[in-house]
Amino acid sequence: MDIAALPTKGERTRAHIVATAASLFWKRNFHGVSVDLVADTAGVNKATVYRYFADKRDLALAVVRYNGAVTLEVLFASTFDRFSEPQDRLAAIYRQAYLIHRDMHGESGDIYGCPIVGLALELGQEMPEIRSEAQATFDQVEAHFIQIAKDAIAARAVTGDSHTLGRTLMQLLHGALASARVAADPGRILDAGRASLALTGYPDTSILPQEIPA
Repeated sequence: MDIAALPTKGERTRAHIVATAASLFWKRNFHGVSVDLVADTAGVNKATVYRYFADKRDLALAVVRYNGAVTLEVLFASTFDRFSEPQDRLAAIYRQAYLIHRDMHGESGDIYGCPIVGLALELGQEMPEIRSEAQATFDQVEAHFIQIAKDAIAARAVTGDSHTLGRTLMQLLHGALASARVAADPGRILDAGRASLALTGYPDTSILPQEIPA
């Protein structure tokens, strides 16, 4: 093991503060969370937060980057590592998204939607750098969906333009998360997953069940 590659105590503390703020901003939104609350929830003092972040806006930017990295790893990178067929990748993406929101609903009785979109909509006008970070993540999400579309077209499961289909698949995921949030119903995510499978030429949507038991 390369000891020099291990995170320092300061890096671990900073990462812990960011993860704590990410959870709070997701559940309560940016303006509903104070630096005091972030510090208390993280188990550090307020001065420690300001040691790593100039202000709450600086912390919000770190949170958007964190949310983007987590989303890309959990929903896409790990899925693409495990599966090669386009229908299996789509099913895995939607299954994981559903499970995250199902568990969230079980714990809180509510659903909070996409944390990246939430902050981008709340802060995008006053903090254009937030919007830029969110868009950078969504560009990578779209690239993954375009690859799925290319593979489906190459397999002759569907015809059309891979970029148009990939963007449509991304918009379906966005819509699914928004719909699930408004209805407090994680099942809406599976509905969108089945629609995505059909769009890519895989009408047998039984690969995604109606509900996944806890």
